[in-house]
Amino acid sequence: MASVRGEIKASLVKIGLEVFPVYEDERKGWSIEASDFIRRTPAGSFYHTKDELLFALVNLNISPEGQA
Repeated sequence: MASVRGEIKASLVKIGLEVFPVYEDERKGWSIEASDFIRRTPAGSFYHTKDELLFALVNLNISPEGQA
């Protein structure tokens, strides 16, 4: 998908049996919440790379519930 500066790009990522929508903005980074790009979400709440976001999703998916 082509991107114009400031446009939010969406992708789907499959981890295990689950599919997660992930969103990217060139300036802010990656998030699993599209609304993060609309609200004034602190910059520290975004993942800098898609790899960081994938690592977090994998950890959430394999950790026992309540311990991620």
